[in-house]
Amino acid sequence: MISWSTSDIAGIHLGDSHVSAVRILLKGQKVPTITHAGWEPYDSGAAEKDIAGVVRGLWKSLRMPTRMVSSSLRSSSMVMRYFKIPVMSDRDLKSALALMAEEALQLPKAKLSVDWHIEVRPPKKETGNVMVEGLLAAAPIKDVERQLTILSLAGLDPVIVDIRAMAVANLFQALDDRAGESAVCLVNMAPHSADVVVMRKLGGVYPYTVFCRASTWGQSPGFLAENIRDVLKYSEFKLDWDGVKRVVLTGEVPENGDFLESLRTELRLPVEVWNPINDMAVQSQGVKDQLAKNPVDAAKLVPALGLALRRG
Repeated sequence: MISWSTSDIAGIHLGDSHVSAVRILLKGQKVPTITHAGWEPYDSGAAEKDIAGVVRGLWKSLRMPTRMVSSSLRSSSMVMRYFKIPVMSDRDLKSALALMAEEALQLPKAKLSVDWHIEVRPPKKETGNVMVEGLLAAAPIKDVERQLTILSLAGLDPVIVDIRAMAVANLFQALDDRAGESAVCLVNMAPHSADVVVMRKLGGVYPYTVFCRASTWGQSPGFLAENIRDVLKYSEFKLDWDGVKRVVLTGEVPENGDFLESLRTELRLPVEVWNPINDMAVQSQGVKDQLAKNPVDAAKLVPALGLALRRG
């Protein structure tokens, strides 16, 4: 049996404009240590074999010592839903969530890939109106198969397929000293999309992906702020979670200072930028130099960092 906690697994993210990959050493380290890291531009709409060629080239250039990978799923049709339903048997729960996915994507079950994570499960001894809460994720199975095909053609062995938003949330919870002190809104930014993730103090994650309508996020802080407000309202009034106390931006955050000030004004909340690499160790001088010389590009590594930390 494979032990995911000790296996040598790299994280790979097929983003909006770049493929990024990271390998992290955990065993015996006080803090996670980056041993390999890099990125390569690519056309996300290219043929599978062409994208696989980019991935192979990146793997070779990084001299990555493992072919086992944790990957994020790239699918514009993917849906994420927080659910809160009465406690039922595992079989009935599976059927209920499959039906929820069919309704959300308007596709038959045979054409869907469905998964879920239980956030709150009441003790079995409890009776009455008790609920089970969690996160449902669903995507067309063809999108999942395309991702697996690309990785297979590149000679990699995908052992975990995760969601970008959840990978970044796991990264934050693993590295931020204040995670868990109060409700936080984490915003992972990519060139044309952003993951808005609410993490409540007592546990529970509500993610929502926003797609940019302008050419860049720097040109549309108001649109992002509007969507962040909507997500915060949903988590507070629909899910009955505590109000968020701070907003943390990570990933490819626009460098324009006015962008941050606009968000602070619109949201009326503290807004800060978080670079997870600052909370990690870097093993080789070559990787240190690469990250230091290319800080803007290094921000593309954020999802891959979370994926590389994923175990099981």
